[in-house]
Amino acid sequence: MENMNYGNWVRTKVLWFLGIITLVFGAFVLVRVPTEFRIFFGILALGSLVSFLFPMYSYFMFSHKGGNMQDKFYDLILAPLENHNRGKMLVIGAGNGILATKAAIRNPALDVVGMDYWGKDWEYSKTVCEQNARVGKVADRAHFQKGDAASLNFPDATFDIVVSNLTFHEVKMVKRKNEVLQEALRVLKPGGKFVFIDYFYEDRYYGNVEDFKHSLESLPLQEVALKPLHDVMTVSRLLRHPRALGRVGIVLGRK
Repeated sequence: MENMNYGNWVRTKVLWFLGIITLVFGAFVLVRVPTEFRIFFGILALGSLVSFLFPMYSYFMFSHKGGNMQDKFYDLILAPLENHNRGKMLVIGAGNGILATKAAIRNPALDVVGMDYWGKDWEYSKTVCEQNARVGKVADRAHFQKGDAASLNFPDATFDIVVSNLTFHEVKMVKRKNEVLQEALRVLKPGGKFVFIDYFYEDRYYGNVEDFKHSLESLPLQEVALKPLHDVMTVSRLLRHPRALGRVGIVLGRK
């Protein structure tokens, strides 16, 4: 897996923007301007530096060559599927295709479809997904296609496994992301397994967490569980911040 292109969940263009803004404000502190202006720009530079350091830390922690958090998420998703490893699997939000490729590598009897919108706002692409699948020698069983998570282009009960990682909240066309989750379950076969990671504890996406729990329990599912991310994997204190992973949870079970 070392030669695969992991990308990063933190956009590099965001880091560049914050870094340049910090340097610009810092430069004004060094020029000959009245003291009150230097103090003003110094405060702005300090604030920009703090705003830059947090996503920079997150970038390092998510990086495959840093904290490797992305791989840990993928392992967390794949672990409950070890005894349910044949048939067809759908990855909603394929990104750079690493999760789909890892699933195919681990399970030789599994055919995997990775679906993503690959909008311009993200640094991922279908081409990189296919390249990663070739590197992993699973290009014959890991396929990728463009699609919309709000309206999946698959008939009901198509897949034996459906998974998604930090994707549902990104679906702009649907206000309440519960609908995106239910659409994912629509294409899952009865008895099939699902594992979803998202900001399930964020009110603006899923409403009150107790109401969200009740909505999950009311679905026609054999098994379902909702757990905070930090209960099922190690998350550093800084990454538990609400602006990072503090409101992320995992929903898993069987239809």
